[in-house]
Amino acid sequence: MSDAPRRTALVADASADNRRPLRQALEQLGFAVVEVGDGTEAIDALAGRVFDVVVTDVWMPGADGIAVIQSIRQASPGVAIFVVTGGGPGLSIASAAALAQVWGARRVYVKPFDMHELIAEIGALFPR
Repeated sequence: MSDAPRRTALVADASADNRRPLRQALEQLGFAVVEVGDGTEAIDALAGRVFDVVVTDVWMPGADGIAVIQSIRQASPGVAIFVVTGGGPGLSIASAAALAQVWGARRVYVKPFDMHELIAEIGALFPR
């Protein structure tokens, strides 16, 4: 067993049905995964802890995904951020995606998306 610290991931999505398969796939890549169900919980999870990768929805209870991205960028500019969105109140999917990228998301996936593509992209960033 390696002495290297395990890579960590944060998955933020209001739907447990969306979080669960992402968590399982990231764990198969060797990540320790923290799951949260809203933006406020995501921001709280980021306090005092640095994650290697964050996958966040845009539309969640509490703080939205844009606020989550802004919090990450203020505290840990190098974190790889991936956004998933299916739309929601206030902004179009295109507007939400543009804002996410302005704030530093590596890529925005529109729901329904190919989870294998997202996991492959994360795996390429963090080879074992």
